[in-house]
Amino acid sequence: MKINQFVSVVNLNQSYSLTSILTRENYARTSVLVNARCSGSSDLLFEASENRYFNKTYQWFLWGVDLEVRSLFPLNLNYVGPNAQITYVNETTDGYAYWDIHSKGRHLKSHLEINLIATLINDTLNIACDIFHLQSIDFRGQFNGLTLRGASVIDKEDIISNEQIESILSRPTKDAGVAAFIKYHYELLGLLRERFNFTVNFRNSRGWAGRLGNTTFRLGLLGIVMRNEADIAASGAFNRINRFAEFDTIHQSWKFETAFLYRYTSDLDTHGKSGNFLSPFSDRVWLFCLLTLGAFSIIWVLFEIIDCKILRRRVNSQKLEQLNQKRPTFGACCQQGLDPNPVDRSVRFLVMTLFLFSLVMYNYYTSSVVGGLLSSSDQGPSTVDEITASPLKISFEDIGYYKVLFRESQNRSITRLIEKKLSSSRSLNELPIFSHIEDAVPYLKAGGFAFHCEVVDAYPVISEYFDANEICDLREVSGLMEVEILNWILHKNSQYTEIFKTA
Repeated sequence: MKINQFVSVVNLNQSYSLTSILTRENYARTSVLVNARCSGSSDLLFEASENRYFNKTYQWFLWGVDLEVRSLFPLNLNYVGPNAQITYVNETTDGYAYWDIHSKGRHLKSHLEINLIATLINDTLNIACDIFHLQSIDFRGQFNGLTLRGASVIDKEDIISNEQIESILSRPTKDAGVAAFIKYHYELLGLLRERFNFTVNFRNSRGWAGRLGNTTFRLGLLGIVMRNEADIAASGAFNRINRFAEFDTIHQSWKFETAFLYRYTSDLDTHGKSGNFLSPFSDRVWLFCLLTLGAFSIIWVLFEIIDCKILRRRVNSQKLEQLNQKRPTFGACCQQGLDPNPVDRSVRFLVMTLFLFSLVMYNYYTSSVVGGLLSSSDQGPSTVDEITASPLKISFEDIGYYKVLFRESQNRSITRLIEKKLSSSRSLNELPIFSHIEDAVPYLKAGGFAFHCEVVDAYPVISEYFDANEICDLREVSGLMEVEILNWILHKNSQYTEIFKTA
């Protein structure tokens, strides 16, 4: 207690709860000294194994002077992995021996590995293997061909055997139903396999996420990893805050970036339209201007009629003056001057109002025209909503995360996209809603079509079909899915997290 260390002595012969003593809320390093001669020590180690306490946070020191180490550990001790921190001490003829105990995976029936690390003879400590100066990745990095449980995502039917999965993921080209980041993480997994000398028996799922009805049972790859049914996954996963409590992250590097790809054509010009002098105003604004000018004309005629009746002037004597006053009124609308000036006060107010109206509208109109002439006109749709409003027909790569997105997303842009673009049936000669990149590129080249996929997958195929001018017409619109760095995940508190992350 003098060196600010908390010490708790527990008698294993009495009732105790290991989970209340070794709490996961304790983030400091905890050392557990066990008198292995106690009759409850084997049960203690079994309970510690089941609750995953053999990890780097808990340093276990087993005092078993007159015991054989193999008799201490029960055969059904499951969760002792390469990250276990267990030191065992027994007595030799001339002193004491210190042994390091770990396994490459007891849940996979891997045997316990017991290595001599030091001896204590005549109060002199002799280091046999300095594990504190050698990284654990070097000391424990030989898995001796152990087969780990793996998980993958290939969105295809009839993927049953491990040989099929390995064949599809190991090809230099990308098959249908395989995301680009799946291939990437599979290659990283190949580096780990070479480094640690293990194999993987894969289990395939059609997607990454989803839940079974209203239950908490998780489907897809995330459910397999969360339930500890796989030791490592040949895939990344999206960043979500609620996933940090369920998974360990060992790597982040793949930038997941998707977009709509389409070829620009003149009918898609939504930004500049410098060659169209009707474009500064929408159809509703043009209609409003015509109605306003019509209203001014009607009001002017009413003023003339009222003025004639009140002053009791003959209509014939007013014809010349009416024509003279119509010219300045029309001139105010076109900003061409007021000669001659209107005589009647009501008409003067009308002409001034018309002049101000035309001045404001003309100022905005000329600014839009000049801006359109100075800027590039061939922009096309640049947002998801503009894609939805455009005449483009759209399709998506046949990958499982789109189907989950359409089923679970509450985003209004996605909802509008589904209602307007995906709800109607398609003919046999049209590209289906979910298709493959190789099938979609000819439609992209023809124009009038947009395809959503991972851009890193599309550009190599596009380069084979498009010439230089056609590539210049290609447009990219992101925003449907977030651009983010994917996590390579393991089960929470996995025994392989530290050693794989270090590698």
